[in-house]
Amino acid sequence: MNNNNNKKINFPAFPVAPYAGDRDNAPIKSNTGMSMRDFFASMCLVGLAGEIIEDTTAEEIADSAYEIADAMLGKLGKL
Repeated sequence: MNNNNNKKINFPAFPVAPYAGDRDNAPIKSNTGMSMRDFFASMCLVGLAGEIIEDTTAEEIADSAYEIADAMLGKLGKL
């Protein structure tokens, strides 16, 4: 799948807004967190880990996870 079409919907999964801090809490720098694509792929790995076929390489498993993540982003873009 062409990932370029999914860039519009590949928002940060867990963004953190900056916080100046207070008496009890330290300041927090803003952070975009991981991308939705990375989040979806990491969730796919949980399911794929239970389905690992003998002689499957880590690269093949990672490729599958990102292929599924790209499909999920594609579906999100059509909502």
